[in-house]
Amino acid sequence: MKIDILTLFPEMLKPMLSESILGRAIAAGLLQVRLTDIREFTADRHRRVDDYPFGGGAGMVMAAQPIADAIAARDPEHRARRIYLSPRGRKLDQRIVEELAREPQLLLLCGHYEGVDQRALDLCIDEELSIGDYVLTGGELGALVVVDAVARLVPGVLGSAESGEDESFTTGLLEYPQYTRPAEFRGLRVPEVLLGGNHADIAAWRRERSLELTCERRPDLLQTAPLTESDRDLLDRMARAGRAIEALADRSVAARRMDMAEADAFPKRWFAAFVPEESRKAAKRHCFSGRRHVGWLWQAYSMDFAPHVSGGAARAQLELHAGEVRQIYLCADRVLLETPNGLTPGAADALGPCLMVGAAQAFTYAQTGRPGAGPFFQEREK
Repeated sequence: MKIDILTLFPEMLKPMLSESILGRAIAAGLLQVRLTDIREFTADRHRRVDDYPFGGGAGMVMAAQPIADAIAARDPEHRARRIYLSPRGRKLDQRIVEELAREPQLLLLCGHYEGVDQRALDLCIDEELSIGDYVLTGGELGALVVVDAVARLVPGVLGSAESGEDESFTTGLLEYPQYTRPAEFRGLRVPEVLLGGNHADIAAWRRERSLELTCERRPDLLQTAPLTESDRDLLDRMARAGRAIEALADRSVAARRMDMAEADAFPKRWFAAFVPEESRKAAKRHCFSGRRHVGWLWQAYSMDFAPHVSGGAARAQLELHAGEVRQIYLCADRVLLETPNGLTPGAADALGPCLMVGAAQAFTYAQTGRPGAGPFFQEREK
């Protein structure tokens, strides 16, 4: 078993790795542990490895460059299972320990300060792993826990493998992704909302990301987390988006959910793009009456406020342009999906009332879900 540990403080780990069972296992060659100082790989002339977080907030964030270069140096062919010690990850238990013990090589990344630039994780890390729902000053203790637990299952290190009882989870949500300079790293950009300086938008984005990560990775925490009505509404919309994405996947369509802020802004953006200016004032009275805008934008066509074709002609146009559909707004669910590869023929049948938009807003297709109403298709003038 080979284990690489990447850290800013290798001296913290040496005493633990040189004593007791771990020390004897390493001395006997049953376990190989290599410590790497991330600071040795920084390109900063002042040997800095951290910077202030985009979007504001307390503390510093470890930069992507020294981490990515250190990992590339230690595991150039990506033979190791790469793990970032983080409270956002799967909680370590004996089942996971047994899983890791079957790996020939592990690489453990220890974070510090307020976290690690998300792009280093996206580019270099296979998974995140947590040792519990509490906060430490860094990932070094977590790495030692992993090494100690895994080493016990390496043949010859211990006579028999023993497991401990897991601690109960505390309340709360998983943390949102963190980013620091530069704004673009190896083709990955920091989310634009974090660069805009609007604190309310940043707070909303972070809350949505926290809810999303918790729902995906630790849904059990939602049972005890202090959720607001707005949180519950977001979770309901996420669930609806998930069902739609699954329905599209069954039709061989790749889709992802876009931010709720983008979904909330979509109806007015759509209206401005597809309803002629001279008709907008009258159309607004019918399409944006109270809460009806979530499902009634198609009235811009049924009441002839915008040019269009309808019925079979509209369906024929959609089939012709299906591969060019880039966004789908689910009206009743207030969810916006991105379809980077377009739709397959007949995929629209898997959805309810929705608005589809082509690349560069070249066209739109309105599916009403009402017998005798629509569908409608409009192609913008070039």
